[in-house]
Amino acid sequence: MIGKLIKFLIVVALLGVAAVAGYALLFDLPADKTEITIPVTPLGQ
Repeated sequence: MIGKLIKFLIVVALLGVAAVAGYALLFDLPADKTEITIPVTPLGQ
């Protein structure tokens, strides 16, 4: 009984991972584009 439950949970988890990966591939989720500027000072000053 417990073995069947564990197998079922593993199958559901794998389907969830496949669904998220498929959604990301099919809908081509864009990355957030933000420009980050960080001032740099030379060492010893």
